[in-house]
Amino acid sequence: MKRLHSWLMASTLTIAIHAAVAGDINAVDNIVAIVNNDVITQQELALTVNQLRSQLPKSQQIPADELQKQALDQLIKQKILIQAGQNARIEITQTDIDDALQQFAASHKLTMEQMTKQLAKEGVSIKQMRQTMANNLMVQKVQQSEVMSKGQVTDAEVDDALARAKQAGRELPPPVTSHNYHAQHILIKGDTEASRKLIAQIAQQARSGVPFEQLARQYSQDGSATNGGDLGWIVEGETVAPFEAALQSLQPGQISAPVRTQFGWHIIKLVDIKSDDSPEQRQRNGMRVALAAEKREAVVQNLLQQLQQQAFIQVRSNP
Repeated sequence: MKRLHSWLMASTLTIAIHAAVAGDINAVDNIVAIVNNDVITQQELALTVNQLRSQLPKSQQIPADELQKQALDQLIKQKILIQAGQNARIEITQTDIDDALQQFAASHKLTMEQMTKQLAKEGVSIKQMRQTMANNLMVQKVQQSEVMSKGQVTDAEVDDALARAKQAGRELPPPVTSHNYHAQHILIKGDTEASRKLIAQIAQQARSGVPFEQLARQYSQDGSATNGGDLGWIVEGETVAPFEAALQSLQPGQISAPVRTQFGWHIIKLVDIKSDDSPEQRQRNGMRVALAAEKREAVVQNLLQQLQQQAFIQVRSNP
């Protein structure tokens, strides 16, 4: 059976996360890489190598040096994403960590007490467990924030992709039955007394008739601010659960009360909704879902490439 901490270490979107043991550096030669103002230790690298090895099918073998190279690459990506989140002042609260650990435990049919005991048997302390989850959440927030601001799929892109697929005789993605929501939002990052007070004030202004686009441009801390908070068309399942639940509760033209997600506090305006379930629309939904997945991957990879180009990365020989 897979060790519980291996599941926790791999519970982020695309980056494998290690136990939080970076502070336990006993000697300089324990450092295998420097990433800006942070380091990767031999212990971190060994843990990540073991985690990657545990995910391999029994029939698949990878040379030790290649596995170590993959592990080091993932740790470097993790470091620069976490640093990007810190530089952007993205906040991970203790409540965020508590909620995520509760969800993680429930997904494995465990209580928090049972999970803590199981991890203790694997040599993982509560402090390490919480730091691992905090790292996971920071990576997720950075990636998802980038996707939300740059990963929308337009109707024109769907039209073009369908036309090109049909012209080339390629098989189309499976049809999807879903609703599409055209939404705008205002995001205030973090969950502090100041952010809660500010989002409440903005919500009051929005309800009193101040144009939503104006408020988004003035206050929103999201990349969509320059477009008046416009997120384009969103397919069911594309956003985090609290955001989607609030979106689905609205009628076109309505503005939500403040909604808290892992990104901070949102105010959401539903512009329009499409519920056409015709074969043509289901096919468009299927193409939109496929394009959204491709664009999400491209957005994250572009972000990583940009961050790596800007970072100071020094890998020590023979880690």
